[in-house]
Amino acid sequence: METPSTSLSQQQQPQTPASCLLKPLPTTKVTETDTEKQQLAPEPKPPYSAFPERRKKLILAIVTTAGFLGPLAGSIYLPMLPELQTDFHVSATVINATVSVFMVVFSIAPLMWAAWADFGGRKFLYMISLLIFVATCILLAALPAHIGILFAFRVVQAFGASSVQSLGAGTVADTIEPRKRGSAIAYFMLGPQLGPILGPILGGAISSGGSWRWTFGFLAIIGALVWFIIFFFLPETLRCLVGDGSVYKEGAWVTKPQLRQARLIEENDPRYPRPPKPSLRGYLRLMSYAPVTLVSVNAGLLFATYYGLAVTLAQQLKNTYGFTTAETGAAYLVPGCSLVLGSLSSGRLSDRLRARRKARHPDLPVIPEHRLPIQIFGVLLSMAGILGYGWMIHFKLHVAGVLIFSFLAGFGMTWVFVTNTTYLTECAPGLPASLVAIASFFRNMGAAIASVVIEPLINRMTFGWCFTGLALIDLFSVTMVVVLMVKGPEWRQELEKKKQLAAQAAKTKTEKSIIITNQPAFAATGECEAKDDDLAKKPELTQVEAHSVSSSSEKKQEQRDQDNVKK
Repeated sequence: METPSTSLSQQQQPQTPASCLLKPLPTTKVTETDTEKQQLAPEPKPPYSAFPERRKKLILAIVTTAGFLGPLAGSIYLPMLPELQTDFHVSATVINATVSVFMVVFSIAPLMWAAWADFGGRKFLYMISLLIFVATCILLAALPAHIGILFAFRVVQAFGASSVQSLGAGTVADTIEPRKRGSAIAYFMLGPQLGPILGPILGGAISSGGSWRWTFGFLAIIGALVWFIIFFFLPETLRCLVGDGSVYKEGAWVTKPQLRQARLIEENDPRYPRPPKPSLRGYLRLMSYAPVTLVSVNAGLLFATYYGLAVTLAQQLKNTYGFTTAETGAAYLVPGCSLVLGSLSSGRLSDRLRARRKARHPDLPVIPEHRLPIQIFGVLLSMAGILGYGWMIHFKLHVAGVLIFSFLAGFGMTWVFVTNTTYLTECAPGLPASLVAIASFFRNMGAAIASVVIEPLINRMTFGWCFTGLALIDLFSVTMVVVLMVKGPEWRQELEKKKQLAAQAAKTKTEKSIIITNQPAFAATGECEAKDDDLAKKPELTQVEAHSVSSSSEKKQEQRDQDNVKK
C-alpha cells in the first residue's frame, strides 16, 4: 500500500519522453574514436606545382618556341653558303668554317648558362641571352661584308642562342610533376627538332627572294617577339626562389616586368634547397656522377652516328640518285618527321610505363630508371636504320629504301633522347638545367667530330662498311642503358646520403657559430680563470671555440703573467 508522501513525490517528478529514453546519449568513447580517426586520416599531398594547367601549357609553349631559335639560327644559314662565299670573296672551306664555329660555341656555352640558371634564376638569363641573340642578328644584317665580322658575330650569336635549350628543360622540370614530365619533355623537344627541319626551307625561301641579310633580319624579328613574350608572360620558376609557384597563384598571367626575382620563400626551406654556387669543380663533380656520365656518353655516341647519316644524305641524293636542290630539301622532311613522331610517341610511352609501374606496385617508390627500358628498343631501331642506310647506298638500291632507313634511324634516336632528358631532370633534383647542358655538350661534340671524320672513313672503308662500324658503336649505348638500369638506384641512394651528410655538417657548423657568437663576455677575473681552467680540461674543443672563449680574458692573463715574473 502506497503512502501519501510516496505517491505525491512520484506525481511531482517530471515525465521523460519515450523517444529520449530510446535514443542513446553520446559517450566520450565515440568522441575519442572520431578524433582518432581524424588524426589518423592522411593529409592530402600538396601538388608539385601550384600553377593551373592552362598556365603550365602556356609556359611550355613559350619555352618550346624559345628552344626553336638556336637550331633555327644554325640551319637557316646553310642555303646561303654559296651566296656568302661569293659576297665575302672566300673559299668554300673558309665559309664552311663559320658553320663549325657556330656548332662548337653552341655546344660549350650552355654549360655556363645552365649553371647560373640552377642557382640564381631562369628568367633573367632568358632575357640576357635572347637580347644578345637579337643584337647580333641586327648587326649581321647591317654591317659590311667582312669575313672577320662574320666569324666574330656568329660566335656571339651562337653564345646567345645556346642558353634556351638547357633553360627550357629546367623550366619544364620546375613546373611539371614527374608522372607527366616525359610527355612535357617530348613537346619541349619539338622546338630544337623543328629548327633543323624548317631552317633550310625558310633560309632558301628568304634568300632566294632577296639578300642574305634578310635572313638575319628575320631571325632578329622572331627573337625580339620571343623576348617580349618571355618578359611579360613567363614567370620565374626556379623552385629554390619561388617554391611551387603558389606565390603566382592568385596573380594575373601577365607578370610584373622585372629582370631579377628575389627569393620569395624561407631561406632554409628543406623542400627547396638551393644548389651550390656554380664553379668548374661543381661541373667536374657532376660529370663524375656515374648516371650523368653514362647518359651523356650514350647521347653523344648515338647522335654522332646519326649525324654521319645527316651530313651525307644530301650529297648522296644528289650524286647517286640525281636529286635537284629542291628535291633534296623535300627529302630531308622524312628524317625530320621521324624526329617529331619519335619525340611525341616516346614521351607518352615513357609516362605510361611509369604509371603502369605505379599501378602494379602502389607501395613501392617509382624510380627514374623505370623509364629506361624503351631506350633499348630505340637504340636497336636506330642501329637498324644506320646499317640499312649504309648498305642501300653502297649497292645503289632504290631511294625509297634510303629514306625509310633514315626515318628509322631518326625515330629510334629520338626515343633515346627524350627519355635521357627526362631521366636527367629526375636523377639529381635541383640541377636539371646543368645536367641537360652536359648531355647537350656531349651530343653536339659528337656531331662535330662525326662531321669531320665521316668522309675520310667512307673513303677508306667504303660506304657500307663505314656505317656498319657506326651501327656497332651504338651497341655500347645498349650496354650503358643496361648498366644504368641495374646500378642507377644504388648510385642515386649514395648521392642522397652524401647530400644528407653535407646538409647535416653545414647545419652543425651554423649552430656552433651561432652559439659562439652569442656567448657573453666574462666580466670578472674569477670567471675568466674558471673558463680558462675549463679549456684546459677540455682538449677536444676546436681551435675556433677555444680562441673565441679565451679571447675575452687575454689582457688579464698577460697581466697575471707579468706579476708572476716580478715575484
